[in-house]
Amino acid sequence: MAKKPIVTEQRIILQNIDWQKFETLVAELGVERQTRLTYFRKTLELMTPIADHERCHKLIESFILVLVDELALEVTPIASVLLKAPDLGCAIEPDACYYFRSDPALKTASEIHLPQHNPPDLAVEIAFTKSSLDKLPIYATLGISEVWRCNAIASKDVLQGNLQIYHLQGDRYIESRNSLQFPFLEGDRILQFLEQSDSISLATALRVLRAWVEETI
Repeated sequence: MAKKPIVTEQRIILQNIDWQKFETLVAELGVERQTRLTYFRKTLELMTPIADHERCHKLIESFILVLVDELALEVTPIASVLLKAPDLGCAIEPDACYYFRSDPALKTASEIHLPQHNPPDLAVEIAFTKSSLDKLPIYATLGISEVWRCNAIASKDVLQGNLQIYHLQGDRYIESRNSLQFPFLEGDRILQFLEQSDSISLATALRVLRAWVEETI
């Protein structure tokens, strides 16, 4: 029997797109679009995520929500919001971003304009294929203090890959073993949760995670 072809992300690169053209395209695509946008120095990347991409994002969100619940922290999670900085000529749409404070008005935002608003405290970037754009300089330009970048594998029954944590120092990111927001947390623990969500069920993985947090903090 022939192997079923692996469905993966689709990426399109457009060159020499000025900001006005970019804004026009965003308006034409509408707020209900599935395509994720990245714009930097007149280069625009359009990426269409696959189901596993969205599943990975939701699992990481569940992970973060357990942490903030156990630590009694305030959080405003925002999925697929377009962060725009016209004066800097860049825009990016992380899979999710988080403000570690309560701000109900931001929860329903489809766009956040910087620097009119403060940048998110954490951005989560998931990729099953390699982007043609280096996104870390864009996040650094926007002043996001922490980025989690998960490079996942689409060909496995259990989500696998690697997860890198970056802290903003000056105008660039430094890779770190531990999270800035959650100093006790290492990237490997996030990956372990993703794998357990498939291997032992999500409900069990969440219980294991809560027990681990209670023992660790």
